[in-house]
Amino acid sequence: MRHRTSVAALALSLALAIPAAAQVSGPGTAAPGQPTTYYPLYGATAGISIPAGRLGDDHAAGYALSGLVEFAVPNQAYALRAEASFQRFALKSGRTAGDDVSLFSIGPTILYQVQQTPAQTYLLGGIAIYNATGEGARPGFNLGGGIGFPLSGFSAIGEIRLHVMLADRKPILALPLSVGVRF
Repeated sequence: MRHRTSVAALALSLALAIPAAAQVSGPGTAAPGQPTTYYPLYGATAGISIPAGRLGDDHAAGYALSGLVEFAVPNQAYALRAEASFQRFALKSGRTAGDDVSLFSIGPTILYQVQQTPAQTYLLGGIAIYNATGEGARPGFNLGGGIGFPLSGFSAIGEIRLHVMLADRKPILALPLSVGVRF
């Protein structure tokens, strides 16, 4: 149990340290002699999560909740995001063996803007430490895409992702479809 706690603490430290390091270095559009300005965006998403692979054999679609802090450079196509997500999958009706599965992840993600106007379309992918019911803490990765619509003081976003938790047996796969806000 101490090993799992240490791994989770290390993952949290890395997820928070990488975006913080991005604030003090990197290219920018500032005038010569002026420091580069990075700004954080905060956000949250919620949606449906579809289990796939071995998780989909016994579990029904569930829900996904995520929180994020995104560090972007003005007028640049990339951003760095630290995010935490929680997904919950109930057993399919009629199944008596097994338990509901909770899937928690935390880690850094890179976001690349494909198109800026009028809507912002982007690709994203990252690594994370995942913790699933009955599996413990394991590494994994995620890939996906999204679209953002700037509104008055915030942006509405929609994302589709594929989360892959590398487990001892077959990987655990989840496909969350979510909507949310960034401000």
